[in-house]
Amino acid sequence: MDIGASQLFSAAQRASEIIKKHVLEGANILVVGHNDADALSSIGIVCGSLSLLDAYVTARSVARIDEFVESNIENYDLIVFVDLGSGYLSDLKSKISRGDVIIIDHHRPSELDIPSNWFHVNPHLFGIDGMTEISASGLSYLVSRHLHPEAVKYSAMAIVGALGDLQDKNGERRLRGINEFIVNEAKEAGVISMSEDLILYGRSFRGVHHALASTYSPFIPGLSGDEAACLSLVISCGIEIRKGDQWRTLADLSEDEKKRLYNGIIGHLATHGYPSSIASELIGTVYEINGEEAWTYTRDAREFATLLNSTGKTNKAWVGIALAMGVRGWVLEEANRLLEEYRKSIARAINYVTTPGALEQMHHIVILRGGTEVDPRQISSIASILSSSQLLPQDKPLIAIAQEGGLVKVSARASSKLVDIGLDLGEIMRRAAEMYGGKGGGHRVAAGAEIAADRLTLFLLEVDKLVGMHMRDAGLPAQSTLDEA
Repeated sequence: MDIGASQLFSAAQRASEIIKKHVLEGANILVVGHNDADALSSIGIVCGSLSLLDAYVTARSVARIDEFVESNIENYDLIVFVDLGSGYLSDLKSKISRGDVIIIDHHRPSELDIPSNWFHVNPHLFGIDGMTEISASGLSYLVSRHLHPEAVKYSAMAIVGALGDLQDKNGERRLRGINEFIVNEAKEAGVISMSEDLILYGRSFRGVHHALASTYSPFIPGLSGDEAACLSLVISCGIEIRKGDQWRTLADLSEDEKKRLYNGIIGHLATHGYPSSIASELIGTVYEINGEEAWTYTRDAREFATLLNSTGKTNKAWVGIALAMGVRGWVLEEANRLLEEYRKSIARAINYVTTPGALEQMHHIVILRGGTEVDPRQISSIASILSSSQLLPQDKPLIAIAQEGGLVKVSARASSKLVDIGLDLGEIMRRAAEMYGGKGGGHRVAAGAEIAADRLTLFLLEVDKLVGMHMRDAGLPAQSTLDEA
């Protein structure tokens, strides 16, 4: 273990000691996080581990930091932020006047100076990349594993959260860095099982064609969302689609049939002029959670992440938190209902954003305006799906926007090509948003911002200018040669 990792592990242990002290004193503890899969996993890990200690704990998920700073927080002795807080330290310092604070976050800190009664667990403080090596749920697990011996069961949720944050998108579809330490600990404890396979959504219980059509990460043009096209493809590969009166699943296929299916997908992409590299993202490590039923979305860690994301993006984050803590029964049934609602909404949005004219080109960025077709709560999901499709120019970042009232939510995504030459979307979002009275930040490859609707045009012009300045500094052409998305 290198020095940075050792320091991070020590910081996590110190955070757990602070939490334990408050538990022993009977303190009221508030755990606050965002509403995506990584955040809900993080909240579930911390709250689940605290429940093992019979602690007094309240969980809260917020879509925006302002939802927290405008609420009543004076009744809590300890506030634990997960997947939230590092980028808004000045705002939080101005709002929190009493009690202790622990921030467990993998986003780049906006500043280093914090009050003496605050404690910060962040990989960037120790030279570790929070975008690829560990997510907030992994950090939450590193803290919680010191709270109670049984907390090792929550190592599965750390894996779910990391996959939800796409930390396996490293060319291998496999978790690396400190995530790999957690994977090994989970495997040794018998919490998870691993295999190398095709990564299709509903791989263990959906018909092959249905699983292929349900797969959006990566987004496969002409197949994702189109069950009829997927059925035709599977049949064309010479694969029997039924066994008796049951649809055959991916798990039912032989290795030869899987190879034929994969080659069929590559052939489909080539026929329609898309890069075969899209298909390479369909092969990777499958993480299955032992003890979960094979016919549920909680068995496969990636599918679990989508399930959690659907609860947060449909304003039912409490369902996701309960699932992450280990509750099943009727809560899982409600989550399944929310997932179907979420998937239908995503399918409608994808249909809209992939039609001609949906994307606007500026000199250095591509803009997606969600309009009335994209739910503002889901704009980040749409941005991630679209950026994985390789339908966009690789030399321009995507800026996806959706308006709710007088506020615009922005989700930005960059290709690996741009990140490799040093583009930092998190910094660009922060600078442009702050210039026009908003808030922004995030990772190099994926970031976001919130801006008043009447400042949006100025904000977009500033983002375009900042990206262009980076392009020139990197010695690239000042304007893309691609005129259309």
